[in-house]
Amino acid sequence: MIKYKKIPPGILLPILRNVTIFSGLTEHEINAISNNCDIMDASVGDVLLEEGKAATEIFVILQGRINLLLNIHDNPLEIFEFGPGYCIGEASVIGIQNHSASAVVMQEASLLILSRKVLMDIFESDSRLFSLLILNIAREIARRLHHTDEILLHYGRKMRERKK
Repeated sequence: MIKYKKIPPGILLPILRNVTIFSGLTEHEINAISNNCDIMDASVGDVLLEEGKAATEIFVILQGRINLLLNIHDNPLEIFEFGPGYCIGEASVIGIQNHSASAVVMQEASLLILSRKVLMDIFESDSRLFSLLILNIAREIARRLHHTDEILLHYGRKMRERKK
């Protein structure tokens, strides 16, 4: 069951300082962003993102475990498991596209919700902060793409070896 709550900034700041999308931001900037975000608790089995559905939020995992799955309703395939400090949904929100996978809570979780509206408010009020945040998100997406490339290369080599 998903429920929303507020957490005092003093508790959030130490966690958010270690989140890659907040790298290089000052304490004031992190607090300015997080003060405009909701915090959500989610239970095991809750679906946070659904493949093919519109993307409106980036979820920052404060605690818990979230699995990213393809084909959630028909022969699910686990892609990756995310824990505290990771984000999910950022590629879809930034790319303004539907989610390419589903995200399911595997261990009780608390998440910071960075909505598209909050991002657009930052864009309107502080272009420097917005630019840093988007650059950090792009870096995180690039790291994941690189990791995916390595996996594909590994399996491509195995397939070639089997054909020999």
